[in-house]
Amino acid sequence: MAKFISVDDYINHQPLHLQQLIQRLRVLIMNAHPKMREHFMINTPMYAVKKDVCYFGKIHPVKGLEIGFLRGFQLSNEQGLLEAKSRKFIHGITLLDIHDLKAKETAFLEILQEALILDEINEKSIFSEILQAGRQKKNKS
Repeated sequence: MAKFISVDDYINHQPLHLQQLIQRLRVLIMNAHPKMREHFMINTPMYAVKKDVCYFGKIHPVKGLEIGFLRGFQLSNEQGLLEAKSRKFIHGITLLDIHDLKAKETAFLEILQEALILDEINEKSIFSEILQAGRQKKNKS
């Protein structure tokens, strides 16, 4: 697996059709909230306001890019785009290319706004909530 040093480095090492997709997603995500910040963690671009909201997930040259939502299991998925893919908490949207994004842009932005609302109302990150729930379950046993 390639190691990247920044979000720009990450983008520049992708196939051209995915670079266009990632650049457009980056703009949409960064403009979704005035306090949105981008950071690079575990070789992955992450996007956060209070806590991490979403990230660029698996990239496949033919199957496209997945945008993972950390509180995906809590999202309504009224648009029908989110997939769990055997994951308990993170659900994501897979986009093939810039044309696929253009067709789904309104739905993507709705999901992103819902994720931002969840970020605003939850005090703890999803990971700390999972750890706390596990400890409580263990203590009850």
